[in-house]
Amino acid sequence: MTREFYRLSPAADPEWKSGLSREQLGLLERALQQEAMDGHTLIAACLQRLGVTHVYSVSGTPVEQTLAACAAAGIRLIGVHHQQAGALMAAAQNYSAGRLVAVNILSAGPGVTNVATGILVAHDNGWPLVVLGGRRPLNMSGSGNFQDLDAVPIFRSITKWSALVESTQDIPRSLERAFRIATDGRPGPVYLDIPEEALNGVGPLEPTSVTDREDLRTSGYDPAVISTAASILLSATRPLVVLGKGLRWQEAFSEARQLVELLGIPFVTSPMARGFIPDSHHLCFNAASRYAQSDADAVCVLGARLDWAFRFGAEFAPDARLIHVDVHPEEIGRNRQPDAGIVGEPKHVVQQLLGELEARPEVTARPVDLQSWVRQLGERRRENQEVIEAMAVDETLPMSPHRMARELRECISTDTICVLDGNVSMAAAQQVIPGDMPVSRFTAGTNGCMGVGIPFGIAAKLTNPDRPVIVISGDTAFGFNAMDMETAVRHQIPVIVIVVNNEGISGGLKQAAFYPPDYPERVTMFQPGIRYERIVQALGGYGEFVAEPDQLAPAIVRAQESGKAACINVSVNPHAPYPAD
Repeated sequence: MTREFYRLSPAADPEWKSGLSREQLGLLERALQQEAMDGHTLIAACLQRLGVTHVYSVSGTPVEQTLAACAAAGIRLIGVHHQQAGALMAAAQNYSAGRLVAVNILSAGPGVTNVATGILVAHDNGWPLVVLGGRRPLNMSGSGNFQDLDAVPIFRSITKWSALVESTQDIPRSLERAFRIATDGRPGPVYLDIPEEALNGVGPLEPTSVTDREDLRTSGYDPAVISTAASILLSATRPLVVLGKGLRWQEAFSEARQLVELLGIPFVTSPMARGFIPDSHHLCFNAASRYAQSDADAVCVLGARLDWAFRFGAEFAPDARLIHVDVHPEEIGRNRQPDAGIVGEPKHVVQQLLGELEARPEVTARPVDLQSWVRQLGERRRENQEVIEAMAVDETLPMSPHRMARELRECISTDTICVLDGNVSMAAAQQVIPGDMPVSRFTAGTNGCMGVGIPFGIAAKLTNPDRPVIVISGDTAFGFNAMDMETAVRHQIPVIVIVVNNEGISGGLKQAAFYPPDYPERVTMFQPGIRYERIVQALGGYGEFVAEPDQLAPAIVRAQESGKAACINVSVNPHAPYPAD
């Protein structure tokens, strides 16, 4: 029953209440007094109030009416080809926007389980996401009903909260709590199972508001720990700052830059933190990252986890002093015990640290000269860049991944958002293409999930319609969500996808490494010469095939001018070596 039902005038039928029980009369009277609506409409109204602008879904039972209600509420619906892609799009849009603006709504059964990989990516990347799964009637659970599934326990290990919404009346409070949990502290995904009884029942629209991330500042951080951190930085002869993607949530970019420039400290970044301080900054040493980490005598880690990407902290010298700042308490001391561990938003911590440093006379009359350390890193950076550039100008055909990345680097604008997806292609692009603007670099992420490129690219373009978005995708990665290029065409999202066509998983490298030369099956390699651009053309998009380096830039211009979702299929050497660190 919708809100309009309750606006009918009782005066039109004096006997209108006669067929109702006492309990039904009570429920109806309360509904009349409280702006009541059915569960579908209630979800849409709550999402609208919580600031949601986009819903990603594959329409199906029992949420088809929910989606229609969202459309009526002015929320844009993006109909995807696979629920996994929808979750990746929503999570990436929330990261790109810096707040929770996109959710997933799923049909029952397989529609729910299909979303698991997308939820895992949001969980491991620390991105906020709310997923609403439709569920068949609770009173038929265990009876063999069509698509019957209790999904709550399935998602408990990869969400911050997984719960059942048992009644229509619980919908507003459950959604508000879901948004709060998804955004507080370290962001992450939340899953809500919503059965048909809750969707088809009637409930009031209770007060619901946009929930901002919890401000972890109380009365400030422990002055003794802040003082220790300042002393470590001031006394170090080879200090290093490490920036992670956790800086994104309160946009601690200027604070991080102030810290680096105040003391003249070199810095490196995690892959998706590229551009938080421009790669062109003279103190950026991403091109000598491993050397900088292993030779530093003090390391300040801001918003990054000491996981596999940073060799669990083992990349740092054993006697290096460690400052670790993270919003998630469990990260402090994970794999390596810090000398100064601070739980809090990096923005606030660095502000307090800057205040401590600026009050110290050593800042203006420093006893430690870092110029030798900066020159040392600069020499190693130059040496590494020379090796990379030598690969990037190689004239051999088919071109190398480095040559392709160089051609792309030379023709894209500095405001281009680059989404990197794959293995060899992603590693080469990371080495060749700089990042000079915040939140302009996406990669396969913390768990290296392949296939994220197209969904991330669509999300980035929806969030930043006036900026170019280019996805650099390996051909294996392209295949996971290729059909959602049709989603981009249908919804008029002009993302450009460069398919790095090296004929399979890491080109021919794995085939050669694990199978004899006379093995009759191409296991890790695909058919040679697959024309991926024709697939996108068949879906209504723009496509071109590129075989030589000088063809790439003009192809990108034509793709941009087409105004359509586009695929540029680039022939790349399948036997090019994997890019070394």
